[in-house]
Amino acid sequence: MKCDRCDKPATVHLTRVVKGQVQKLHLCADCAQEMGLQSGKSFSLSDVLMGQPAGHSAGPGPKVCRSCGLTLQRFRKEGRLGCPECYSVFGKDLDRVLTSMHSATEHQGRRPARMCQVCEERDQLEALVARLTAAIDEEDYERAAQLRDEVRCLEGKQSLESGEGSCDL
Repeated sequence: MKCDRCDKPATVHLTRVVKGQVQKLHLCADCAQEMGLQSGKSFSLSDVLMGQPAGHSAGPGPKVCRSCGLTLQRFRKEGRLGCPECYSVFGKDLDRVLTSMHSATEHQGRRPARMCQVCEERDQLEALVARLTAAIDEEDYERAAQLRDEVRCLEGKQSLESGEGSCDL
């Protein structure tokens, strides 16, 4: 196989999926080194996906999770977070990685059958709350009152399933 940038034999092969389309990049050693992908040391695929040259850190100072001590550099190397707080600390970096890998930051695929109803109700509740906030911002208080009642009803329905509350709408 030949290099995509020149006609030398390719020794570095990268594959990524963007919007459902598989993109492959085949590079010779020289072109890979020009792009910062081959320097004799290992590199993190998340660095490449985030557009970072191999071995370079992003931002002025190191990001560190206060809860578990995980650094952004270690996250990039290992590809795993250390605790729930890491999602807040590295949120923007995670969004870039997930968007470049999956073209989305929310799950778009199938869900287990037992989770479908719960997820649909949660999504519906989030949409209602967003519409309620917009109605309040627009000072449309009649619509806001209707949406508030729908939110209460849906929340009551969820607590009814856990043994308390009711809904009269």
